[in-house]
Amino acid sequence: MIAHKSPMINVGRFSVYAFLAGLAVVFLFPFYWLVTSAFKTQAQIFHMPPQWLPSPPTLQNFVNVYHHTTLARAFLNSVITTGGSVGLSLFLCSLAGYAFAKYTLAPGHKNLYGFVLSTMMIPGAVTLIPAFLVMVYLHMIDTYAAVIVPGAVGAFGIFWMRQYIASNVPDDLINAARIDGCSEFDIYWRIVVPIIKPALAALGIMQLIGSWNNLMWAFLVLRTPDMYTLPVVIYLLNGEIRTPYGMLMAGGLLSTLPLVLGFLLFQKQFIGGITAGAVKQ
Repeated sequence: MIAHKSPMINVGRFSVYAFLAGLAVVFLFPFYWLVTSAFKTQAQIFHMPPQWLPSPPTLQNFVNVYHHTTLARAFLNSVITTGGSVGLSLFLCSLAGYAFAKYTLAPGHKNLYGFVLSTMMIPGAVTLIPAFLVMVYLHMIDTYAAVIVPGAVGAFGIFWMRQYIASNVPDDLINAARIDGCSEFDIYWRIVVPIIKPALAALGIMQLIGSWNNLMWAFLVLRTPDMYTLPVVIYLLNGEIRTPYGMLMAGGLLSTLPLVLGFLLFQKQFIGGITAGAVKQ
């Protein structure tokens, strides 16, 4: 006998898909408006009724934002600070996560790990002034290090790596490496790191998004136009009397495209890292 699917199941599935498609349209609409407005004139952006497509499209906004801002330099600064932040975060968070996952007999292990987790409840705004004063004391204001170092290690990153390592790196493998004469760092670098690549990829993408879009901290510690990152340059386009929204949209589009392309290229690794730790292997 051939089993036939109930019409109610098909209707329910169609309803779910229709609902999800509607949500996708809602969430994608701001990005659509950003893309189309980047190719409009100021008058077209505020035209009533709204013009859903630029007619005719213009590239003048991109030309203006290139000639009237330090956009090219800001893009390079964002690449440097984001790359440094992601690389340092992956190294330190995975190293700390490995220690918390496998050195469970160390004195005060549970208390220290609980303290690290408790810092996730502290709002970021509370630590802005103390962190800024530390940067002033260390003479790191208006340097790449001022943007990279303070956010390099986070409690969430340590928690993320600790959970993944505890679930996916067998103790027997580590003990066998010790018997073979590997140092503790060699065990981490040669054995643990290759196993946790999916988790590193997922954490790296999350850190990439946060660092690339970092505005408030970069605005506080960067003082000269040659050191500004993309979010700072785009924010400074806002004027007290008149804001060039066409240039603002063009700059926002140029700043967003690397993140979109990066996610599209590494979405498999990101999803794999998110789901791999859910099942104990």
